[in-house]
Amino acid sequence: MGDTITAAAAIAPSAALPVTSPYFLHSSDQPNASLVTPPLDGNNFLTWHRAMTMALEAKNKISFIDGSLLRLAATSPDLPHWIRCNSMVRSWIVHSTIPTIAHNILWFDSARDAWLDLHTRFSQKNAPRIFEICRAISTLSQGMDSISAYYTTLKGHRDELSSYRSLPACTCGSVTELLAISEMDYLMDFLQGLNDSYAAVRSQILLMDPLPSVPKVYSLLL
Repeated sequence: MGDTITAAAAIAPSAALPVTSPYFLHSSDQPNASLVTPPLDGNNFLTWHRAMTMALEAKNKISFIDGSLLRLAATSPDLPHWIRCNSMVRSWIVHSTIPTIAHNILWFDSARDAWLDLHTRFSQKNAPRIFEICRAISTLSQGMDSISAYYTTLKGHRDELSSYRSLPACTCGSVTELLAISEMDYLMDFLQGLNDSYAAVRSQILLMDPLPSVPKVYSLLL
């Protein structure tokens, strides 16, 4: 522990590092900062995971959690830099979770281990959330909302649902067909929830060949 502290203290200032280096820390980077809101509470893992990934990519620190920059050898001159940045990322993760979760990951030595632990514990709760999203989509209607508000709500549900259902890599062309089916389902969901005042234009859209995309239909309705 003493050796680690001594090594970290001897690290050269981040200003001496190029900004493209994963070891570069800006003066605004603080260990007690929460990178995303709301914090991880156990029920919002997917959105939290995506937001944290974006934040860490923006700070050029994603390599500390994706396995591409593991702990360096004791003889490496960059080890002090790694220790410092690893501790910074660990602290960001801790401060981006609620206290009960933060306490459980506080004792991990590497940011990647803390990240993988959170993924193992919370990424499996997909089925209940998928059920909630599908039910929300099936019951969604425009009602008193504007076209813009209705479209935004539906798109949010669809985007979240898609994040749970990543398509496998394929070279046979089936993925293109699956995407086309998914886009048609999206269009039907959108048209189905429109108010009856749009019945005439809805009928015209359904007669189009090929069917337009949802963003195109949205712009036409606007």
